[in-house]
Amino acid sequence: MAKKKQQQGKQVVALIEQSTPGRATKTIQTWKTAIAAFENPQNPMRKQLYDLYDDIMLDGQIEATWGKRRDAVLNRRLLFVRDEQKDETVTKLLNSPDMRRLIEELHKTIAYGYTLIQVNDIWYDEEQECYRIDFDLIPRANVHPEPEFECISKAASSITGDWLYMNPPLANYMLGAGNYSDKGLFAKAAPYVIYKRGTMGDWSQFSEMFGMPFREAMYDAFDDQTRIKIEQMLNNWGAGMSMVHPKSVEIKLHETGGSTSSSDVYDKFIEICDAGISKTILGNTLTTEQGDNGARSLGEVHQAEEDDKKKSDELFILSVLNAQFRSILKRFGINAKGGEIRYEKPDKDWDTLKKKWNVIGAVKAAVPVDDDYIYEEFDIPKPDDYEQRKEEMRSHPQTPPPTGEQLSAEFDFFA
Repeated sequence: MAKKKQQQGKQVVALIEQSTPGRATKTIQTWKTAIAAFENPQNPMRKQLYDLYDDIMLDGQIEATWGKRRDAVLNRRLLFVRDEQKDETVTKLLNSPDMRRLIEELHKTIAYGYTLIQVNDIWYDEEQECYRIDFDLIPRANVHPEPEFECISKAASSITGDWLYMNPPLANYMLGAGNYSDKGLFAKAAPYVIYKRGTMGDWSQFSEMFGMPFREAMYDAFDDQTRIKIEQMLNNWGAGMSMVHPKSVEIKLHETGGSTSSSDVYDKFIEICDAGISKTILGNTLTTEQGDNGARSLGEVHQAEEDDKKKSDELFILSVLNAQFRSILKRFGINAKGGEIRYEKPDKDWDTLKKKWNVIGAVKAAVPVDDDYIYEEFDIPKPDDYEQRKEEMRSHPQTPPPTGEQLSAEFDFFA
């Protein structure tokens, strides 16, 4: 039965007409045209936009910023919990190498927009001693998730509706993520990359023209033989700007410092573009660039904004896994009924715990605080004989309870 499902799954991708990404020079007009093609209500086409996205992925700032969001999700381990007990079998599947690749494609939904994945087979590989997941990413340019289409076309250039992926049996093995109208974050980041590349090209030309010593040669007017020899001499002298002119011709080079041709302008413009990419993808700049106002307090605010995006990404991934993917697991005989996919709790952040305890200690000095609240906030297991121990502490106080400052010092020691 599994082999039959695998053959059905391979059929779609095998028959799609694969095309190579367009690598022509991208301009702002390219971006505008791609957006217009995507938004065309009668004949929406996505290939131009996704070709643009694949192209800007070569940018270093895109890799640095998007890589931070991607790694924040991929570096978290998943677990499957049923009745608050960890299921070792399903948890092992969720942390397999293939599952990591699947999550990476799902996470790209945030950058690219709608993602459609077909799961072909799931099995345990006895030789490698791990679970394997055979899946295909349906080329995004060939997917038309708009409500009036909801189909996959063989060619990306037209909507032919060759597969209606929302209808069974195909729908039983399809994993769709994102909104059909969402263009993804890269639609907002692409102009910054395009402008930056153009500026870097202009800067390169500026450096070539004015960054090397300028060589000037003069000859007597109407002495063409001398002019030819001078030109040959300069050509054999290696790279660099040079000029040959008669002595009677006066040549002046005007400085461009402070004008729009200054090298500082290029540098500043590229910095602005990189900052725009950081704000678009991470919501801040201080976690990727130092900046002029890199105060620690401001950096903590920016880090908090970035952490909010990480939490949002995690919730997005879990929402897809706990709904569609869990259903697919059951279809392949994996016991995922009645359970939930979660992320493992990260290692304790001692700095945050220290700040939290200082606040709670100050509150406890003024008003009573419920012990259960403290157990929950610090993720500390409450003992089964809690009431007995609490009574012993009241009846036989040996030392006064530690103050917030004392426990803060303890946190410093453990951190």
